[in-house]
Amino acid sequence: MTPVPHASAFRSHAWPLAAASLLAAAAVAAPLVLLSAQTTRLAVAGAACFAAAAVGWIIGGRLRDAEEERREERHRTRGELDEVEHRYRALVEALPLVTWLYEPGDRGSTFYVSPVIETLIGYSPDEWSAEPDLFAKLLHPEDRERVLAEIERARETETPLQAEYRLLARGGRVVWVREETSTVRSSNGEPLYTQTFVRDIEERKHAEEERERLLAAERSAASGTVERQARLDLIREVGDLVASSVDYKGAIARAAELAVRGLADWCVVDVAEESGALTRLAVARAEPRKQNGGQAPAQEPEEAVRAVVESGQARIVPGVGERSDGTGARFLGDIDARSVICVPLRARKQPLGALTLARTGSGSAYGADDLALAEDLADRIALAVDRARLYREVEERADAARVLAHVADGVLLLDRNGVVRQWNPAAEAITAIESVDVIGRPAAEAIAGWQEAAESVPVSTSPDPGHAEVVIPIETSRGERWISISGVQFFGGTVYAFRDLTEVRHLEEAKADFIATASHELRTPLAAVYGAAQTLLRHDFALDEVGRDRFVSLIAEESERLGRIVNEILLANQLDAGRVELEAEPFDAADLVERVVEATRAYAPPAVSLELNVSDDLPYVAADLDKVRQVLVNLVENAIKYSPDGGRVEVGAKARGANVCFHIRDEGLGIAHEEQQRVFEKFYRVDPHMMRGVGGTGLGLYICKELVSRMGGRIWLESNDDKGSTFLFELPAAVPSAVEAGERSAAGPAVQAHSFRATRRS
Repeated sequence: MTPVPHASAFRSHAWPLAAASLLAAAAVAAPLVLLSAQTTRLAVAGAACFAAAAVGWIIGGRLRDAEEERREERHRTRGELDEVEHRYRALVEALPLVTWLYEPGDRGSTFYVSPVIETLIGYSPDEWSAEPDLFAKLLHPEDRERVLAEIERARETETPLQAEYRLLARGGRVVWVREETSTVRSSNGEPLYTQTFVRDIEERKHAEEERERLLAAERSAASGTVERQARLDLIREVGDLVASSVDYKGAIARAAELAVRGLADWCVVDVAEESGALTRLAVARAEPRKQNGGQAPAQEPEEAVRAVVESGQARIVPGVGERSDGTGARFLGDIDARSVICVPLRARKQPLGALTLARTGSGSAYGADDLALAEDLADRIALAVDRARLYREVEERADAARVLAHVADGVLLLDRNGVVRQWNPAAEAITAIESVDVIGRPAAEAIAGWQEAAESVPVSTSPDPGHAEVVIPIETSRGERWISISGVQFFGGTVYAFRDLTEVRHLEEAKADFIATASHELRTPLAAVYGAAQTLLRHDFALDEVGRDRFVSLIAEESERLGRIVNEILLANQLDAGRVELEAEPFDAADLVERVVEATRAYAPPAVSLELNVSDDLPYVAADLDKVRQVLVNLVENAIKYSPDGGRVEVGAKARGANVCFHIRDEGLGIAHEEQQRVFEKFYRVDPHMMRGVGGTGLGLYICKELVSRMGGRIWLESNDDKGSTFLFELPAAVPSAVEAGERSAAGPAVQAHSFRATRRS
């Protein structure tokens, strides 16, 4: 739309037109005055008029052009203003707050308010603009005076305003808002309009109120926590006190003194003796009595206290929620009490006395929480009394209990109904059944197989020495166990004593197997020696020199075999008796392994190949050289013996930390996993019945284990992935100072041999 030119535009250009007209008239009149000839004057006048008209036409055209440019500029400016106003309205209407524009300082002259006002308080922009006093009417009555005063003060001081107040929305709903008001001024400082932003802060106010409520609750909880913590500390201190000593009388007296610190003005503890008589054990007061005496509880318990002990029911005077009727003053004799709690002491459902708390000051009466606290204290005191009495009873039976706890034989006590009443630690160790699983239960249910076994157990009527015993097997979680058991019957039931003979039985079986094996192992070379000797002694049978040498060699080999068997038996016996002496000296482990391998190759079967695998940087070993050689020879011969089909046997050594680890790996028969833990046992043989043609006394690996362990090492067995086994043992490496000392003390040839080996490896 093109704007219509205003009349003032023409008035503004009248003076230049008048000036131009005057100049034109002067230009025409001046020649007419100066010229005398009429014809000349007419000619000049005509030319002047024409010139004046031309000048007027030019000036008028320029004026029209200038006016047209001004009209276009005004039109463009008005369009830009409309666009800016449109953008401003779109911006403020999209904001989540109310934008309110009015004449400077006059809230009744609204010329714009954003539509958000209707969402905030339920009044439309038209209603807000139509009623000038609507803002003041909607102010909350409690905030109206304050807010209007702040608005007036801001208007007078011409300062921005920030305020928080409540508005009454349509329907009576209260809305918390925050107002920020400022005056918009022109470039020369003149006020143009006042701009107010109103934002809904209802959620923030609710959050602040909730925060204040939580803070108040926290302060209240903290106050209650301090009180509860004090009570917990009292319970803990009393519990620690009565639990720290079996002298319950002194502990209860100190516990009463703790109770009067903040819980009571008087604390009285009465305890029932074993005879049944109720005696006053402890009396404590919050403040010391005066020198001239004063009120105090009686020496004997009052009837009210006795009633609580007999009934077993706690009593609180006055009752929870009741007013005092004066009965509290008569509860503890002469004590003028405002409130009293009396709680029975009970343990294992037996009455042991009473705990009485009394308040005589101006404090509040006892409540349910105080009663619960008193009951907790009473329980702890009762436990202390009961524990002390039990302790005395236990001490009376301490000797018998110590014997049962430390005796090596298992003891089982059954009452007349067959229920287990005693099951000592030795019985637990033998059967792997804990006492908690059997005590108080019938033996037939708690002990597997007891019903059948009990029928064969001899039971006598008196514990005479030499009475019959029976050896029976029992099944446990650790496998089958053999026990020797007998019983004695008395008026209260039957007591059984048993001991574990499993290891003895295994040892006897192993000894029997060893005797059979040793007999077999000894019989074979003896038969060979005896046969060869008899052949050599025969006169009717002529032998040439070769035959005689063969029989003599047979006798020598079998004699050597006999010697090894006898040496194994003797060495095992010496190890058991502790008569084997070991010497620790540094020696070259690589040299030892090489010598053992070279010596074994001389008599190894052709199907067995011996290989050496020794690290170049192998340190010296600090152990007994002869005993280590014996272990190596035994393990290598064992590997060859268990490789009847031949194969490779690898012997080597390498450094491992502060030790030297030797290994012997074969590709023979191997050892089953379940037998690997037992191969180092005395008399144990992997092939006891020689089903695979492998003999032995069962002492070789036992001797190896004992020698290695006594030299400060360890030995173990590993299965190969494919076949065969690997025996490994570790011995401590020698420190450099010990090696140098050994080299200095060694003979010259030994040093030269070591140098030769070092040169050969390089």
